[in-house]
Amino acid sequence: MLMSRALWVPIAAATVLVGVLLSAPAFAQAHIRGTLTAAKDGTISVQTAKGETVTIKLANDAGLFLVTKADMSAIQSGKFVGITSFEQDGKRVAREVHVFDESLRGLAEGHYPWDLESKPNMMTNANISKVEEVGTDRVLMLNYKGGEQTITIPTSATVVAFDKAPADQLAVGRMVFIVMKKDGSEAAAVVIGAEGVKPPM
Repeated sequence: MLMSRALWVPIAAATVLVGVLLSAPAFAQAHIRGTLTAAKDGTISVQTAKGETVTIKLANDAGLFLVTKADMSAIQSGKFVGITSFEQDGKRVAREVHVFDESLRGLAEGHYPWDLESKPNMMTNANISKVEEVGTDRVLMLNYKGGEQTITIPTSATVVAFDKAPADQLAVGRMVFIVMKKDGSEAAAVVIGAEGVKPPM
């Protein structure tokens, strides 16, 4: 365990994440995905998909977040969500949906390039203003500061709930998604998958 107190500070964490996500085009350095192999004294070790183990220092104000399994019923009008989407047949189609806890409304709000895969994809953090059912899919009208998007959510999309996490969730074996600070020196935030859950980011 890293320490007895939670490491996240909601306002500071949100500010850090917005800055990192919106001003870091070098995604390979900004994001690290892998499995937690150690957590001690404010430092974590992560084995990446390439089999490499990296040791990362957590910033003093690092945000810790937990994702847990959810389903399409969690996608409702008025919810604040994060959606990774791809352009497909002239429309945006979601690969994954993160339904934020209300306390995280506004976190990294906007529509910007993402790095889920090598082909172009976007992250949209926004409020759901309208939900329409089209066959088995759902079509969301999303509003964020400075714009709006319409994104289709197929039944194949991964849906998770996204909330703040205490430090004891940094357990060895958990899958994690790490947002590094702009200079790459420390982790600004760690998204932790609940047992058996891979952060779909």
